[in-house]
Amino acid sequence: MKKTYLLALSLSLGSPFLYAKTQLAGELMIVGGALASSNKAVYQQFIQSAGGADKARIVVIPAASSQPVKYFRQFQQDLALYGVPEQQVQLVPIAVKDDKSTTEDESLWRHNAADPKLAAQEQQATAVWFLGGDQNHLVDTLRAEGKNSPVLDAIWQLYQSGGIVGGTSAGAAIMSETMIASGSSWTALARAVAKPDTQIDEAADEPLQLRRGLGFFPDGVIDQHFDRRARFGRLIVAVAEQNSASAIGYGVDEDSALFYQAKTRQFQALGSGGVTVIDLRQARKVTNPLGFQMENIRLSYLQGGDRYDIQHQQLLPHPDKVKTTGAEYGSNPNPVMSGVFSANTRLKDFITFELTDNKTASQAISYLHQGNGLVFGLTFSKDEKTSGYWQYLDGLKDNSSAHQVRLDIVPGRIQIDLKPQS
Repeated sequence: MKKTYLLALSLSLGSPFLYAKTQLAGELMIVGGALASSNKAVYQQFIQSAGGADKARIVVIPAASSQPVKYFRQFQQDLALYGVPEQQVQLVPIAVKDDKSTTEDESLWRHNAADPKLAAQEQQATAVWFLGGDQNHLVDTLRAEGKNSPVLDAIWQLYQSGGIVGGTSAGAAIMSETMIASGSSWTALARAVAKPDTQIDEAADEPLQLRRGLGFFPDGVIDQHFDRRARFGRLIVAVAEQNSASAIGYGVDEDSALFYQAKTRQFQALGSGGVTVIDLRQARKVTNPLGFQMENIRLSYLQGGDRYDIQHQQLLPHPDKVKTTGAEYGSNPNPVMSGVFSANTRLKDFITFELTDNKTASQAISYLHQGNGLVFGLTFSKDEKTSGYWQYLDGLKDNSSAHQVRLDIVPGRIQIDLKPQS
């Protein structure tokens, strides 16, 4: 059977658009990766914002993926589970990698974003979705040589006029103006920061690398796979390194989404995980030859339908949540998290169970190191600005949130002697 592909976006072609924050009327569904087919909260909201299952016209851009057709079909089938007919979900033939599961060479699609005919199809899309993979491929195909392609301008027009733009993993990374292209928390804190045009060896311990993203999300830096890949440190450094005056970062967990509404500049945390907000506006960077040091970083964590007002930097907890501040449940005076044998090793659990919902502790401490040598001490603390919230979710599963937890990061040296005694 012959395959047909369609970009259902109408467009008046011309010079690149200028998109001020006040012009944007659309929404963003920014997914942290590993989106489960069963994630009703994310899929149903995306479909609703696209016009509902009957009216949604969704186009999928697979440029980031190493198997663009395979993962398009998976997404198409997931949407069908929620009532969207497969013919209403169409693949845009823009890719860099050949999909070995097909007879066609999809790598020949790499320049298709420049095709005005592809961008000017008569049908009107209501939503765009970016598949995961390598975010650099998305930027390089849609903005080749630093210029917006006709396809990218079409997406901007849809977003500007009230449509929804979504993406997972790499499709989330490209959403902010400053894009994290590579790096780990360790390399970032240890000051391995590469220039945007540096060729990165994927086999090595990648340094932090920032480059220009597609800029749909105007309010800070986005990071993804946040919980699973421990990207807390790298997002802090990325926000500190970039030139935007916002000084805010947003880390999205796997199987979770930051659902952003441009008109209100508010977002909601959807899915099984949550969203971490990192605020460096009042933070103080300290020069230290050992590595990255910063005081008074402020962080918040949202999950389970919590909302966040970006303009006022205010957490709006789910209506069913109760405030834990002043009525804390836990009682652990000296919480420390140092590895897999520690309780509450995930960031969200550590700062809620061990701090904001802990009546006998004013601070909680964690460490990042790779054996002997450099170590980073992370001191989380609460003060008059800090608040916590809690509810039971899905039976007796805890659903906690935290707002304005203070964090200080200090590098040092450590010596560990593990020699067995004879």
